[in-house]
Amino acid sequence: MNHCIRNAVILSKAAENPMKCATIYFSQTGNTKKVAQAICRGIKSITGQCDLLRIQDADIRNLTAYDLIGLGSPVFVFKPPINVSIFMSRMSALKGKRCFIFATHGGHPGNFMPAAAKILRHQGLVVIGIFDCDGDVTRPFYPYPFWTGSHPDEIDLRAAASFGKEMVERSQRISMGEQVPLPQFEWLEDSLYYRSVKVWDANKIRSKEFIVPMSLDRIKCTYPECHLCVDHCPMQAINLSVTPAVFRKGCISCLFCEKICPSGAIEIDEDFIEKRWKIAAEGFKERGYPEFFERAKNELIGNRSTLFRKLNEVDLSDPAKIYNRVRFQRPRFIIS
Repeated sequence: MNHCIRNAVILSKAAENPMKCATIYFSQTGNTKKVAQAICRGIKSITGQCDLLRIQDADIRNLTAYDLIGLGSPVFVFKPPINVSIFMSRMSALKGKRCFIFATHGGHPGNFMPAAAKILRHQGLVVIGIFDCDGDVTRPFYPYPFWTGSHPDEIDLRAAASFGKEMVERSQRISMGEQVPLPQFEWLEDSLYYRSVKVWDANKIRSKEFIVPMSLDRIKCTYPECHLCVDHCPMQAINLSVTPAVFRKGCISCLFCEKICPSGAIEIDEDFIEKRWKIAAEGFKERGYPEFFERAKNELIGNRSTLFRKLNEVDLSDPAKIYNRVRFQRPRFIIS
């Protein structure tokens, strides 16, 4: 069928049988939220409707009313964050629903897509598409501004909107009985992914023996005047209203509470930061252009600024030159 004719048929069918869509996202710094909003715009341009929901506000019981569901989050150590994985693992009531996955990352999604697709397919959902793009990285012991710090940019967001349109059209084609190829996933075997996940496991709930040595100084803490860490913890793991304070119960070492604390009451062990910086810098130098940046090399579009393009432009020998803005500025990230 001619492409234009097929699209006209799809639009006609969409008008006859309105598709109800939802885009659900987890976002800390706002990168993934921007992508989710752009995807919604693309969907709305065809369906006229797309509900945008934070993952913490989404009730799985209410999602049965939707025909197409998008799920997105930042990549944590090449995988979905544990709170996102838990949410997806509870979606069995949506068996048979079509869904798509999207992510933001500091260079490459790693094994995020196959891991997320495996969980969703196990719940009976049909994964019809994936989208990913660069996003800023604000780890305390990573270079800052990171090489992907200008992302997602306008090019990324236009691509996200186009992806939203594509997901509606693909879902409509499936409804019309057309055989549409579904995404195939291949797990990346590079030792970098598995070594990083083993050493830095942001996909495991912890209540003690934390990967990152971090403490709360109640003298510096201004609670209840300030409660940013309580409000923005993705695992609702912090309760400062009790004595002693419940801090890091169920923690996934995302470090967001430390980044947004305006008084510096939440502290990371300085020796740990130095150690992790040296490991990160040595890794950047040793690997040069890792395998997972090859895709970025082949997909340079417009003003895309990827780690692949910037790696050799940065002097990694002096940590103070690279990450002092993240290390010493308080707060490290300002909630808008």
